[in-house]
Amino acid sequence: MKDYIPRKESELVAWSANFTAQVAANATAWEIPAGEVTALQTADTAFAALHAQADSPAKNSIIVAKKDAARKTLTAKIRELAGFRLKNPVITDAQRVALGLTVHDTKQTTISAPKSRPELDIDVLDFGRLKVLFHDMGSSSKAKPYGVNGAVIVYAVLDAPPVDPSALNRSALATRTPYILEFTGEERGKTVYVALCWQNQKGERGPWSEIESAIIP
Repeated sequence: MKDYIPRKESELVAWSANFTAQVAANATAWEIPAGEVTALQTADTAFAALHAQADSPAKNSIIVAKKDAARKTLTAKIRELAGFRLKNPVITDAQRVALGLTVHDTKQTTISAPKSRPELDIDVLDFGRLKVLFHDMGSSSKAKPYGVNGAVIVYAVLDAPPVDPSALNRSALATRTPYILEFTGEERGKTVYVALCWQNQKGERGPWSEIESAIIP
């Protein structure tokens, strides 16, 4: 299947500029947090600037390496948005086309909302970082259930255990296990609470896992 992100960097610059502009203009209606919009805009600007430098006679190996790293950062943010925030049902197929995304024919195969829930373990990785490992309940395999594109992770640093996942105000989409959570120095020694649920390719979510906790190293 053809990737929606252009392979040619000259085409990616224009494609990303349009994608970023569309996301920024519709962020409120599409329920995209301001911080994620800013991160996308920063990545888009950085890649465009470094691509211009790498395409000039003054380019050198350092500039090219920085450009390659900037492209990797940009495409990662685009894919995370496309696989998570832009699965929001309020976004129409026409708007997805305007974003430059591929709109799949959902009539051929019926994919229902996930019925199972993930199980998770939290391990210490290093200072300020935790590793969240997850799998389908009752399975020893790392494979996601059919039709699932990832696990929605919600988490928060709190003084007391939350009653339910709605109290966990940070979120991300993990397309594979493990997923790394990163924290600031001020958060070290505090308790983070984490819960997961499966999300299918249409953005529909399944039941939440148990809420697990860990001390931030």
